[in-house]
Amino acid sequence: MKLSETLVLLRPEDLTSNYQLGESRDKLCKVLSMLQQALAETSYQQALIIVNQALEILGSLNVISTEEKFSTNTSLDPWKIDDYDNFFCLEHKQVEEPAKCLVMSVLIAYQALLKFNLCTALEISTREKLEIQKSGFRSCVNLLIRAFNLSLEDYHD
Repeated sequence: MKLSETLVLLRPEDLTSNYQLGESRDKLCKVLSMLQQALAETSYQQALIIVNQALEILGSLNVISTEEKFSTNTSLDPWKIDDYDNFFCLEHKQVEEPAKCLVMSVLIAYQALLKFNLCTALEISTREKLEIQKSGFRSCVNLLIRAFNLSLEDYHD
C-alpha cells in the first residue's frame, strides 16, 4: 500500500474563518461535490477512484518558501513539533491557496483510510467503525463548505 509521502497542512497562523476563493471556487465546488459522492459510496474501490479523480482535478499545491518556524502558542519547543510532524509524515506549510490545501488534506486523509481498508479484511464491527469515521469526514466537508461560503446544490459541472 503506497500512501502519499507527506500530508501538507496549513500552518496554524494561516487558519482563518474567511477564505478568498477567487478563480478556484468552481474547482473546489466540483472537488467537494466529488468527495461527498465518494463518502456516499458503498464500494471502497469506487470511492477510491472518485477521490483519486478529485485529487487529480485539484492539482498540486504552490508552496510559499519560508524558513521561519511557526508558533503553536504552546510550551512545545520547535524541535518537538518537528519531531511529531516527522513521525506522522506531516508538513506545515504556507501555501498560495489555503482553501485548496484544506480540501486536499481531507482528500488525502480519506484516500489513506480507503487504501488501508482495501488492504484489510474487515470484520462487521470494523465496518461499523468505518461508517463512524466516514461520518466525521462528512462533517468536515460540511464545515469546509460553510467556511468557503459555497452552495453545492447550485453547482453543476
